[in-house]
Amino acid sequence: MKYALLVTMLLIVPPSGWCARNQETQKNDSVVRLRDAVDVKQNRVWLSDLLPPGAPAAMQNALASIELCPSPQPGSVRVLDAEQIEARLAGQREMLGQLAIPGRITIRYTGWPIAEERVRLAISEFLRQQGWHNREGKRDLPDAAQLDWTRPHSATVESPKLEVVGLDWDDRQQSAQVRLRCSPRTSCGSFLVHIVLSPPLAEEWRRQLALGSDLNSSDPPAAANANSSVLAEKGKPATLVLDDGSMRISVRVICLQRGVLNQEIRVVEARSRRVFHAEVVGMGLLHANL
Repeated sequence: MKYALLVTMLLIVPPSGWCARNQETQKNDSVVRLRDAVDVKQNRVWLSDLLPPGAPAAMQNALASIELCPSPQPGSVRVLDAEQIEARLAGQREMLGQLAIPGRITIRYTGWPIAEERVRLAISEFLRQQGWHNREGKRDLPDAAQLDWTRPHSATVESPKLEVVGLDWDDRQQSAQVRLRCSPRTSCGSFLVHIVLSPPLAEEWRRQLALGSDLNSSDPPAAANANSSVLAEKGKPATLVLDDGSMRISVRVICLQRGVLNQEIRVVEARSRRVFHAEVVGMGLLHANL
């Protein structure tokens, strides 16, 4: 009888260790683990961006109002540690207890990739505006022309308008070199595109550019010169500030073009002979992104 009673008690009362393990399992099931690698498109990173797909709606709404940091520059990453995340949740201990935070979180800004069709359209529109034409009388970019440019290149808005700010001949690569930028400028930095042409067309473009065809829209028209002060003189020294988003470097350059405020001109670094496209921001002062 005594043994029968003992067996009955064991069946009815589960071991305390089993209860503890069961409670721990239920607690772990309710914890949401933040992602350790995130791609963002917007200019700001919110704590909700770190949540995995399928996270509770209430948690998404609560974390959507907590800003973590500015997004990194296109093509770069930003690394956050667990302490930075915990600091943002210092006043929300209950929410903090529902999250598992990785030791390091990598954030990459993907933005909106710029499509090649938009680049071709911008170049064709520029050629038509400048009255450019080939021996066939066409003013558009040839369909057979290949575009060579560093990708991915992204903008902060979807389908940005592109404008050409310069067209030159690159002797080293034996191709036409086009510099484009977004409008508005804050949508993306300027970037280079090389137009690779067949030998007959390449020679034709090289000859027209060498003969002085003015296809550089960064040269201000006469009306602009009359109403604006020239802040950068052709052949004169100036200071170029190079900015990569995290640091700035100042170098001495020689202006290859004259320029007024907010105009983009070409300059050359005296020692390396490297050519930059830079924006005039002051008297003898220019700015460019690395």
